[in-house]
Amino acid sequence: MNPNNLEQDKTAKHRLISKVLSPALWLFVRSQVEQVSHLEVQIASSDRQILSGSIPRLSISGDRIVYKGLHFAKISLMGEGMQTNLHQVMRGQPLQLLEPMVVSGEAILQETDLNASLKSDLLSSALTELLSKLASSNNAVRGQIDWKQIAIAPGSLLLQGNLVNSSHTTPITLRCGLQLSSGRKLLLTQPQLQISNSWEELENYVIDLGSHVNLKELTLEPGQIVCRGSITVMP
Repeated sequence: MNPNNLEQDKTAKHRLISKVLSPALWLFVRSQVEQVSHLEVQIASSDRQILSGSIPRLSISGDRIVYKGLHFAKISLMGEGMQTNLHQVMRGQPLQLLEPMVVSGEAILQETDLNASLKSDLLSSALTELLSKLASSNNAVRGQIDWKQIAIAPGSLLLQGNLVNSSHTTPITLRCGLQLSSGRKLLLTQPQLQISNSWEELENYVIDLGSHVNLKELTLEPGQIVCRGSITVMP
């Protein structure tokens, strides 16, 4: 092959990535989150794969991300097997994911992130539903819960809020350990519930995150939670 032609092919590839694919991917990732202070997307793909819309590997890193009301201090992800509608993107259409893609990496949730996330319906409703299942036999746990604070200690969580019903408001505290039971399941260990000044011992409880989740590590450190694993992203 003529060296000039080879150099032109390389230039065309880099132009395709820098002018079309990279910006389209950045916009696609950015559109999935509500807020991010810093976002980087990098692509690893051959000429033929790019032209077919296949991206065998891409890396995503970001700081101060808000996704569906959930706050994350930092994420570092690696995506594999991404299939895109590149030909439509080259005609000015938004990038779309055509097939399921496995994304693996690390996410860090700090105490400040979790407490900011309590304002979201997603987390507050999930915590209220969790408590109703944990304390299903306790008739005192009825009504709306206004969650106020989450504290993270090594291996354990402390959740505090107010139980609000038609007649009065009662302080409520849930204390429990948290660990991996399997790749898709979390185990709440030795949960304890305090309503006013009375403590109740509850049964251990398993949370199933779904078949699309495969966690490898979950570590509760002072002030933060570190998650490592993978998730399957659907089109």
